[in-house]
Amino acid sequence: MSLLLDCCDRGGEDYDYGKQRVWGTIGFGITALIAGYIVDLVSGQTISYIPAIIVMVVCTILDLLCCTKLKLPIMEAPKNIFKDIKHLINNRHVIIFMIYAILVGVLDGFIIYFLFWYVEDLAATTGTAKIKLLEGLIVAAETLGGEVIFFSISGKILERFGHVHCFSMCFINYALRLGLISIAPNPWWILPVEFVFQGPTYALTYTTVVAYANELAPPGASATMQGIAAGLDDGVGYSIGSIIGGLLYKFVGGKSAFHVFSAVGVLCSVSHLIIHKTYLRGSEAPVTLSGNNEVFYKSPEEAVKVTLND
Repeated sequence: MSLLLDCCDRGGEDYDYGKQRVWGTIGFGITALIAGYIVDLVSGQTISYIPAIIVMVVCTILDLLCCTKLKLPIMEAPKNIFKDIKHLINNRHVIIFMIYAILVGVLDGFIIYFLFWYVEDLAATTGTAKIKLLEGLIVAAETLGGEVIFFSISGKILERFGHVHCFSMCFINYALRLGLISIAPNPWWILPVEFVFQGPTYALTYTTVVAYANELAPPGASATMQGIAAGLDDGVGYSIGSIIGGLLYKFVGGKSAFHVFSAVGVLCSVSHLIIHKTYLRGSEAPVTLSGNNEVFYKSPEEAVKVTLND
């Protein structure tokens, strides 16, 4: 969150969020690959997660040391934050944005919490060995492959296609990703799927949400708006996705659960595009904030251009 607010507050090409966030992705992928390899290496008949815990503790200590040297910009606090939030939720663009931030969190939450469960079930039915190494490779492929590429170019993609079309494309990409995982005949086939689709789903979606949430934020309320967006996506969305995913996994099985969530991705993509081309088309509602400042909410395409070119 500190990195996110720092990039949004400074703005400009040198502080493009995707280009900053990519370094977290690189670290995530490397440590996941190392941990997966070591766990398989030291484990016998029973799997020992102690090596993974050691890697986590070492990296956490290094992270805390780095954070002590981190200098964040001082942002002006809003005079009446609750009043500003009330104005925000009265804007139709903000409401639709929040709804679809939750929905994309539902899809991503299901993948995060049930992908490896499905991989292990598929490995058990196909007799695949070295499953922890495979899971480490999957995370490395997601992060060092797809995420690194798309976090680096996401700004250009947003500038070219705009928020609405990018968000709609992300839902379609989630649908394709979930569908391909469901038909994989062997766990190793999931590896190339994750390498290709993690970037155009998670990385591009997260950058889209961050860019537009920053533009929707009233003066001095950037931290609040980013917190709301993150809470809806990573909090509410993940919770709903894990609950529904667990119920589906129990009663219809993993393969069918992935089919259902793939269909949800298609439905979200189509409905998101239709809503913006009909209900929200041409709407631009002014909002008066505390301190008598008037803010005009731009269209999604204009908002992204302003955010990227400030």
